[in-house]
Amino acid sequence: MTQQNAEPTVRPAHPQDPACGTAPHANAPTSPARRHWLKGMSLAAGSLLIPVTATWVGSPSARAAGANLVEINDWIRIDADGTTVLGLSQCEVGQGVYTGLPQVLADELDADWRRVRVEFVTARDAYRTAAANEALQQFVGASMSATLFYERLRVAGAQAREALVAVGAKRLGVRTSNCVTRDGRVIHPQSGRSIGYGELVADAAKQPLNPHPHLKNDAAHRLIGQSLARLDTPSKVDGSAIFGIDVKVPDMLVGAVRMAPTSGGAPRSVRNRDAIRARKGVHDVVLAKDAVIVVADDYWRAKTACDALDVEWKAGPAADSATILAERRAALVGGKAGVATDIGDATGVIAAGGKVVTSEYHTPYIVHATMEPVNATVHVRKDKGEIEVWGPIQGQDKVRWALGGIFKLPPEKVTVHTTFLGGSFGRKYVPDFVIHAAVASAAVGRPVKVIRSREDDIRHGFYRPCASARFQAALGSDGLPVALHMRVAGQSLYNVIKKDHFEKAGYDETMLDGLYDLAYAVPNLRVEGVDVPQPNIPVSFMRSVGSTSSVFFLESFIDEMAEVAGIDPVDYRKRMLRHDPLATRVIETTFASAGWQRKAKPDVHRGFGYCTYTGRGTAFSTYVAVAVELRVVNDRFKIERVVCGVDCGRAINPNLIRANIEGGIGFALTNTFKSRITFADGGVAQSNFGDYPLLYLVEMPKIETVILPSDRPPQGCGEVSLPPMAPAVAQAIRRATGVRARTMPLPQTVAEARALVHAGTPGATPVPGAA
Repeated sequence: MTQQNAEPTVRPAHPQDPACGTAPHANAPTSPARRHWLKGMSLAAGSLLIPVTATWVGSPSARAAGANLVEINDWIRIDADGTTVLGLSQCEVGQGVYTGLPQVLADELDADWRRVRVEFVTARDAYRTAAANEALQQFVGASMSATLFYERLRVAGAQAREALVAVGAKRLGVRTSNCVTRDGRVIHPQSGRSIGYGELVADAAKQPLNPHPHLKNDAAHRLIGQSLARLDTPSKVDGSAIFGIDVKVPDMLVGAVRMAPTSGGAPRSVRNRDAIRARKGVHDVVLAKDAVIVVADDYWRAKTACDALDVEWKAGPAADSATILAERRAALVGGKAGVATDIGDATGVIAAGGKVVTSEYHTPYIVHATMEPVNATVHVRKDKGEIEVWGPIQGQDKVRWALGGIFKLPPEKVTVHTTFLGGSFGRKYVPDFVIHAAVASAAVGRPVKVIRSREDDIRHGFYRPCASARFQAALGSDGLPVALHMRVAGQSLYNVIKKDHFEKAGYDETMLDGLYDLAYAVPNLRVEGVDVPQPNIPVSFMRSVGSTSSVFFLESFIDEMAEVAGIDPVDYRKRMLRHDPLATRVIETTFASAGWQRKAKPDVHRGFGYCTYTGRGTAFSTYVAVAVELRVVNDRFKIERVVCGVDCGRAINPNLIRANIEGGIGFALTNTFKSRITFADGGVAQSNFGDYPLLYLVEMPKIETVILPSDRPPQGCGEVSLPPMAPAVAQAIRRATGVRARTMPLPQTVAEARALVHAGTPGATPVPGAA
């Protein structure tokens, strides 16, 4: 387990504060540790060390203590004074793994939680996982960290504990079976003697590791299941936490990026290149494949010079939102579809007539819009045949593969140092911003930190694909669907998943999240996906991936079928899920916790949504329901209260689960009411938060999270509260106005809702579409 270094500096003045989680006060004094953090430590070492507390950073004795750390396994190092450093392979992007995963490791180790530090680690197979259809790699995504690392970290902690006990028992002259461990000590209860881990670690490191150590039973856990305070909060409050935008390494320059006005555009030449190079503090003007990068002494010089560039651009293919929507709508009735699920004879039953419900839905492209724009610091050392990267990296191996391929180096010659991420939601998995920094560094022969402006970050992001859907159902005599045909059309994500898997399957499974593996019982079911390529528009993973569209389609349609059948929509879901007791339990608990057994007040309008969120490759199943209460205030829709019930397996840290649920609901409400990327004249129309607004704090509802007890292993929870929110809100709007909105973003006022119908907006009707 190597230790990476970067010499951080005071956070530069920048229009976007990159902090995620709890932001520092604008007038808070900068900690001296921020300027001197890790000074004197060798840059040849391996992982950027982020302290648990600023007191450790600021203490000279604490800084010196790391010199005697002894490694027991890939995850654990212990100093002679008992300080325990726990490795964290998963980047901390606000989801809480900086606390939750070390909590698991420390519990099985029986470490003294008060003396634990956390360190980002990288470049070993122990830190890699296999996502569905992708190669083994180190990355964070798909809400799989707790699921995939829970058992792995328990084993690592237990291995180290057994090795320490073996040495401790020998020192004490007793049997290992007569020893216990607690708070970083091996204890012999009969005699009252004990020895600290720090005294034992040198010999324990020489012990062979048991591949199948004895794991604690649940009752013996003292940390797992506890609502421990987050370890990263203090450093984020006092300003000592290091985000990518904060990194400073010796001899570093700073680059600003100018990208094409159209998607897919490329620079042909810079007409005033010599004049820009001649500016004070400017070192070079570098042409990348898709951008021009000005490298200067600092960001201000680089950015002002970048704004003055006179670039001749090769335009990308034309992109127009109206045309893209028309193509999707055409694909819903005539496109070549890949069939993901075909049970019974759905199309035949529907064609036979009866009570048939038909609806069409649409969602737009949206962008991640992270608080910290994409940035990276890279040093390409051509003479040594190696590359060093510092930054907010969500996919470490993705960076190694990309830069190794570009510079003809083995991936192991690319060292990646992970910092905190000021938001990502999937964006910082794609290494385009790292490539820009690498190209700039190679050109000037020095480390370069490249920061993309907010405008270019939005106009040249990797977007969540837009999608359209056409659902048809035949209802039986009981009002429940006897046949269901679901067709979704949109741009596939096969550029970031394995293309051969997409071609073999014939459809993009992310486009059909929650549909092809439908949780609801339907005897005749056909699910189809149609790829509508847009080669000039880059798309990638985004928080909840395809579920933010597909579950909006599905749950909205459930509400429409319930309305046609004359059945309460919550009861309708329970009837369709009666085969699944875990799903039923979540729905009933959420309904009861919201107090919905009582009639709503006249000015309160309710909406309900449900989702069985299945992790990639069926890695986990999380059951989640939301009960939404909406009021109309001065013609505007105000979401006042959301009750979210969730079964995400055993809770490692309930505080972290609540934070993920609450953050997901806020993220979902932004998408529900505000988010939309549109294309015109080949480029993105939006550029900053003025025309791509986020949810304001005052718009955040009261959220009550109900965590259901579970004996299942920990399941994912980072993305699960997003999908059911939009359909629940749409149902509440329906009850408030009589208008069924089927296109996101949803209207924010009563006037906007009624205008949708009058304007003939696709997917907006005053009554459900029934034949």
